[in-house]
Amino acid sequence: MDGAWHPTAEDAQEPEDLRIAADDVDVDVTEGGVETPMDDDEEPEDDDVFEDNSIAAFYSHRKSVFCVQLHPQFPDPPLAVSGGEDDAAWVWNTIDGSEVAHLTGHTDSVVAVAFSHDGDMVATGGLDGRVRLWRRQDDAYTTWTFLTNLGGPSEIVWLEWHPRGPVLVAGSSDTTVWMWKLPSGAEMNVFNGHTGSVTCGRFTPDGRRLVTGSDDGSLIVWDPTSGAPLAKLKDTNSRFALDGGITSLAVSPDNKLVVVGGAAGGVRVVSIANIEQGAAAQVVGALDAHDAGESVESVEFIDLLPSQSDAPSGTTARTSTHLVSAATDGRVIVWDLAQGKMRGEARHEAAVTKLIVHPYTPLFSTSSMDHRLRTWDARTMQLVGTQHGFTDGVLDVAVGVDDGLTQGAETGGIGAFVDPTRSKGYKLVGAGDEGVALVFRLI
Repeated sequence: MDGAWHPTAEDAQEPEDLRIAADDVDVDVTEGGVETPMDDDEEPEDDDVFEDNSIAAFYSHRKSVFCVQLHPQFPDPPLAVSGGEDDAAWVWNTIDGSEVAHLTGHTDSVVAVAFSHDGDMVATGGLDGRVRLWRRQDDAYTTWTFLTNLGGPSEIVWLEWHPRGPVLVAGSSDTTVWMWKLPSGAEMNVFNGHTGSVTCGRFTPDGRRLVTGSDDGSLIVWDPTSGAPLAKLKDTNSRFALDGGITSLAVSPDNKLVVVGGAAGGVRVVSIANIEQGAAAQVVGALDAHDAGESVESVEFIDLLPSQSDAPSGTTARTSTHLVSAATDGRVIVWDLAQGKMRGEARHEAAVTKLIVHPYTPLFSTSSMDHRLRTWDARTMQLVGTQHGFTDGVLDVAVGVDDGLTQGAETGGIGAFVDPTRSKGYKLVGAGDEGVALVFRLI
């Protein structure tokens, strides 16, 4: 899990056709910038009316929900796992919001959750330093039993499963990265090389390398088998240096590029194409358009043309030429890496906490502290849909194929939807700071 927003224990002017329509903005603006009081009998503006187009909700956390992920075979089964400030995680049904399994045993907030590549196991990571594992016990995925507790790190920052096997990696605030073999829970390696919190990490799509980034500004490419560092870039490299360190990273589908986002708005493109032959990692691009001092919370490779099947395992894109970045400045930027420049951008009204690509399509969705989820088309930056229903910031988002089922008030949903033919093919799940996870259909 790489590049997601993580809690801790303590404008280049926009092109005219890329601006968000005024109807999408919540702030009331009058001539001269003076607010006009409403008469007592005047009807409220539409922007003052709470809107909720969710189709199901999960309420059991009751405190901030920090992370959410869908089962890798979603929508069959239609399951999500979420973790939160209640020191626990839940496996739950996205159709009706019903509880499936309560994943307990943590003594501090659960900030990372992850299904294994086959969906048979789920891992939870907490600020208590614990990584706990559960395994399904039936074909219907209705029963999950505790498997093992993995110790060693201090506060967990992220979790990442190997794309092809039962190997789990965790990044910690104590500068280390740990790797275990499941289901035995045997420790395989402890990676030491960073001097600050390990803020993000991913396996390359082929599973042969592990890439990690830290708030000390260093990027390391590891051999996961031996635990040896194969390449390293540090903030002493003037072309690479990112003020405040690294906050997010992505690896290209061809395993040749790593893109990292920084705590102060910078994005760097690094080639790791020849490290197996002993070559150093090389900085091949610097993308600077996000506002200075604003953290780049997510970076992801994206396809501008829809593509099907034979995509590399462990990726959501087939090509390595375009990238999306999202930051706390509210800006969402699509980059053309071949030309090293911005292709287009759009905005939320507050910090973007996460972006996720709809696999092998030009669509991607974003979550924001403006209480909304939004979906965009990377080719035009057209706003495809806005999902309302939260009363506080949205801290994470997951996307999956729409199962076509219609939910409404009678099944626990809030907003009834009765025409599945209008669906654009996806469901979204958002994790809310107010303690609820909401399910939406993209229409």
